[in-house]
Amino acid sequence: MPPERRPRGAHRSAPYGRGWLPPSCFRSDYDGNGSDDGGEVFPVPDDAISAVLARLVSAADVVRSAATCRRWACLVAKDAAVLSGALPPLPCLTPGFLHQENAGATARRRRRLSSETAPQPCFVPTAAAARLIGQQDPSHTTIADAVLGLDLDDDNRRGLFEHARPMAARNGWLVLELRQERYTDGVKLCVCNPMRGELFMLPPLAGTDNLGDYACALYTGHDFEPPRPLSAFFRLLIVYNRRAFTALRSYSSDTSCWSTEAKRSWGPKIPSEKLHELGQSIVVGGVAYWHMRCTAFAVRVDTPEPTEVCMPPSGPCIRDLPLGSRREAYIHRRCSCRDDGCSGEWEERGRCIRLKQLKVRYEGIGEEKVPPFGDKMNLRWFCEKSGNLLFTLGQGTGSPGAYVLNMATERVEKVADGIDCDSWRNLVGYEMDGAAYLASIYRRRCGS
Repeated sequence: MPPERRPRGAHRSAPYGRGWLPPSCFRSDYDGNGSDDGGEVFPVPDDAISAVLARLVSAADVVRSAATCRRWACLVAKDAAVLSGALPPLPCLTPGFLHQENAGATARRRRRLSSETAPQPCFVPTAAAARLIGQQDPSHTTIADAVLGLDLDDDNRRGLFEHARPMAARNGWLVLELRQERYTDGVKLCVCNPMRGELFMLPPLAGTDNLGDYACALYTGHDFEPPRPLSAFFRLLIVYNRRAFTALRSYSSDTSCWSTEAKRSWGPKIPSEKLHELGQSIVVGGVAYWHMRCTAFAVRVDTPEPTEVCMPPSGPCIRDLPLGSRREAYIHRRCSCRDDGCSGEWEERGRCIRLKQLKVRYEGIGEEKVPPFGDKMNLRWFCEKSGNLLFTLGQGTGSPGAYVLNMATERVEKVADGIDCDSWRNLVGYEMDGAAYLASIYRRRCGS
C-alpha cells in the first residue's frame, strides 16, 4: 500500500524542537527485551507480565513495577497507552501552569516593557515538574526552550513567544495566541507540545475571517474511543461572535485547514462580555462544555464540522459556587448532565472539601456576615486527567499564593507565594498525558 499523501499546505513540526521527554516516549515500538540479568532470559513471558500489569489498580503499583528492573520498565513503556486508560487519575500529570501579564501589547508598549518585564509566558512548576524535568523555579523561557530549542542566536525564533497569550491546554498540547503587530494581521495561533517538542503554526484568521473575543477548546487523540494517547492528532475549536450570531469553527491537524464557519443552532447570540469570560472548557465524549450560569454551552468537536449540542435550559444545581465559611475554605464540586442529544436533566453530584490547612481571614467582617466566596478564593483551572484544581488566594487571607488541590486525596501543594498570584492574568494549567508519563519511566531509569 502506498504511503498516505500529506495534504497540500499541511503544517509540519519544527525540526528544532527538543521537548521535555525523549521522542522515544511517544513511540510504541519497544522490543521488551531489557533485562538486569546480563542477558539471561526471564522464565515468565512478556505477555503474562503485561496481563498482570494491566490488572494493577493504582498508578503507584505500576510505577513500583517499572522500578523493579529494566525489563518491567520496558513493558510498562510498551503498554503505556493501555495502562494509562485503565488507571485512576495520575496526580503527577500536572507539571505546572502558565500565566502571561503582557499579552496583546502594542508595538509602542512592547518597547516600553522590554526593559521592565519578561515578555514570554511564565511557567510555574509543581513538585511533579521538579521530578520529571528538573524544573523547580518559575521561568519565562521554559516553554520556548522545550518547543523552540536552545539556540539563543536565532532572535526570530526565540522571539516567537514574546507577548504570546496562553489560551487552552489539554493532554500535553498548548494553544498560544501570538502577538499582532497591527489589528489587520488577524488572529495568529499556534499549537505546541512541550513534552514532545512539537510546534504547529495555524493559518492566521485575518480579513473577513478576523475575530474579536473568542473561546477555544482542544480535542486530542487521548479523547478517541478507544484512546490514542501517543497520537499527534489534535483539533482546535473556537467560538466567537459575528454581528448577528455566535459562530463556530475548528482546525484539524489531519486536514491542515480551518473548517467552514457554522452558526450556533440552539440558542441566541452569546453576549460579548459573557463570551470573553467563558474560560476553560471540559471535553467529555467528544463534546466541549462551557459553564453558562444555569446551564452549559456544548459543542460537538469530534467531527470535522463543529455543531452545537442541545442542553437543558436551566439547572438549579449548577449555579455559582457556595460561600466560604469564616475560618475555613470550601470548594464545592457540582455538575453533570445526562444528555441523549436533545433532552436530559441536570442532577447534582455535590461534595464538599474542607481545607483545614488553609485559614481564610475575613478582615472587617462581623461574625454574622460572610463576604462572597469568590472574593477570597479564585478557582483558576481544573486538570481533567489528574483531577488537580488550581486556585489562588489573595489579599485578606492567611497564606496568599497559588495552590494545587488534588480532588481525590484532598492534598494541597503550594507552588507560588505572594498576594500578586491572585491577580495573575491569562492563567492556563498544563497537563501531560498519562501514556507519555509511563513511557518516560523506562527512559529515566535507563538514563537515556
